[in-house]
Amino acid sequence: MKALVPKEKLATRAGLAQFLRFGLVGVANTATSYLVIRLLAEPLGVPAASAIGYAAGVVQSFVLNRFWTFSNTRPRKDGRLGGEAVRFIAVNLACGGLFTLVNSLAEPHIGLLAATLAGVAMVTPLGFILNRFIVFR
Repeated sequence: MKALVPKEKLATRAGLAQFLRFGLVGVANTATSYLVIRLLAEPLGVPAASAIGYAAGVVQSFVLNRFWTFSNTRPRKDGRLGGEAVRFIAVNLACGGLFTLVNSLAEPHIGLLAATLAGVAMVTPLGFILNRFIVFR
């Protein structure tokens, strides 16, 4: 039985550059998410605001990661874009659940900004690995 080995290892310049692009996209997504959370936290509460803010970042993330980080810009005749979108949504629902849980539990103790950053620190490495090897393979 053949072992599943990624075509491109992460411990290369290309892998590092890809992780750095993913990180920059993450910074932009974090800013977008935080802004939405900040605007909605008081009227909706932190759990709902976190979920909505995370969703706004997810939409931005798909576009930037697909066309820049993972450079999948070739035309899709096989429906792969749809498959990528479905996998991306599944990965981000899982990461979003983790993010919302961390943010909601941490916010009363460390404040909204620190809680948001703690949530991002939890989901970033997991999100990169899942996106690199499952979503945009």
